[in-house]
Amino acid sequence: MTERHELRWGGFAGLAFVVLALLGRFLPGNPPNIDESQSAITAWIADNRDMLLTSALMWAAAGGLVIWFASAFAEAMRERDERSDVHLALLAGSVLVGGAIFVNAAMSGAMAFGIDGRDAALTMMLFQMTSVMTTMIGFAAALPLAAAGIGVMRTHLMPNWLGYLALLAAVVSIAGSFGIFASTGTFAAGGFLMTGVPLLLSALWIACAGGYMVREHLPEMTTGEAAVPQM
Repeated sequence: MTERHELRWGGFAGLAFVVLALLGRFLPGNPPNIDESQSAITAWIADNRDMLLTSALMWAAAGGLVIWFASAFAEAMRERDERSDVHLALLAGSVLVGGAIFVNAAMSGAMAFGIDGRDAALTMMLFQMTSVMTTMIGFAAALPLAAAGIGVMRTHLMPNWLGYLALLAAVVSIAGSFGIFASTGTFAAGGFLMTGVPLLLSALWIACAGGYMVREHLPEMTTGEAAVPQM
């Protein structure tokens, strides 16, 4: 068996993503619903300006970390099943998600940065844009999550329950993305049910998978031998 330190660092990147993503989501507090009054939304942004800017930086860093994590995960899958393109779907999906996270973080930072003296209607537009984009990230996240789940069960890279958890997170992420069709109520875009729940479930999967990678608790392939799980 060989040591795979690139997997370990990929696992650390995944764990760091979870920490930054959760801090970025909850540090400013729960945002107002998209259907609340313009004055309530602008007041919340003004009151939490510094926290929103800090959150934007955390999310920007998290966007790169999730790509690093997924790249290491995809490489481990490729080594065990070179005939499959599942690892490419994981890698491509993670680039899409990481890029979307970074762009959304920049938009959120711009929304908070110029709140003083800016027309309230423009602030409202930026708030709606970030709410919709945050919701649609769930649609993009379904691709790498589903690819990871399928890959785990095909290669037995990790326990099968982690594959099922990834597939569950993919389904929940897709369901949450349909919040873009609701402008009021619990199912509205940007709300906790449509964005917070998918994030928590995805973060749980990344934390578990990252933990296995940090421990290097993955089966290693050697020439002429079947995969043997490390104990």
